[in-house]
Amino acid sequence: MKKIDWNNKYTTIAVYVFLVVAACLLFGAAVDQFDVIWMWIRKIIGFLFPFIYGFVLAYILSPLVRRMETPLRKSGRLSPKACRGLAMAGSYLLVAAALSAFGMVVLPVLVESAAQLVGNVRFYTERLNELVNQLITYIPDETISKEVQTALTQVFNLLYDFIANFLTQVVSIATRVASSVIEVVMGVIISVYMLTDKEKLIAQLKKILSAFLPGRVMDEVLRVAHDSNQKFSGFITGKIIDSTIIGIICAVGMLLFKMPFVALVSLIVGITNVIPYFGPIIGAVPGVILVLIGGDLTQAILFGVFILGLQQFDGNILGPAILGQSTGLSAMWVVFAILLFGGLYGFVGMLIGVPLLAVIFGVLRSIVNALLRRKGMSTDARDYASDQHPIP
Repeated sequence: MKKIDWNNKYTTIAVYVFLVVAACLLFGAAVDQFDVIWMWIRKIIGFLFPFIYGFVLAYILSPLVRRMETPLRKSGRLSPKACRGLAMAGSYLLVAAALSAFGMVVLPVLVESAAQLVGNVRFYTERLNELVNQLITYIPDETISKEVQTALTQVFNLLYDFIANFLTQVVSIATRVASSVIEVVMGVIISVYMLTDKEKLIAQLKKILSAFLPGRVMDEVLRVAHDSNQKFSGFITGKIIDSTIIGIICAVGMLLFKMPFVALVSLIVGITNVIPYFGPIIGAVPGVILVLIGGDLTQAILFGVFILGLQQFDGNILGPAILGQSTGLSAMWVVFAILLFGGLYGFVGMLIGVPLLAVIFGVLRSIVNALLRRKGMSTDARDYASDQHPIP
């Protein structure tokens, strides 16, 4: 019997052909059964929600734990394990105290404002129609005034439907929150384990990556991970602090001017302020409408001017002081990130879109610079500008 001659060259080609064909068949099957695969992916993500909650909570609390733990370690009076435990206990107690204060002070006023708004929705709608009719009398052109009246009537009808369904939405959200209580509690427990063993978990992840990646690639992965952490933690933490301060200032200003729906409007302004650039506009519009229907036209105009000044203060003084240049993106790319990721993932996309795009740009910048260095070319963008159009 003749022995088979295994030629390394043709064997390698055959293996590659087999792998390519197998990959094509798997890809075709995945496309054909995409609905089934996506259903299983969503089901798996649903099972992992407690871990997602735990990771997010641990990530948010990690800087606070580190700040509390550092002076305890420097004192040298306690063991590292005791320092970590005390820092974690202090962090969780501080968050619990903040949430309790919000629940006892802000939440009742917020519920009262919402109930008042929903209870008097018809009265407020009629009042708005009266204001619209008064404003239209100042428009000389009869054709334009009718078009404006029709458009505003449609807007107020939509607003009426929104407010009328407000309680239903609140009940629905409360039901969903109540049904997620077990997942949230499990998330808190998981976050405790993650914070306790975060150094061990990070070391294990590095160990796994080091086993499969070359040294230079591993160094680049660690650099990108460190840069991503700096951008995300700095931006999100800074935005939360910044928006909390803006919400408090808004509440104080509205109380001084004796405006209606202080808690509700201030909460809207604070939450929407998390979104760069578009946040002030998104928060100001419903705020003006609420002040208008609960107060009068003068208060609504005053509130609009007040919010404009407040957002100028935030954009030029408070925001830069807290955030600094945490992302390094220009204004154009910030708007691009908000529109792109906001369109894909809603409010969460608007929040994480800016630091996420900054990380993507950082990775692309590293790749482009590495390729340019291999060619012996400059990595400074100014060197690629023409003499007629230099970069200022």
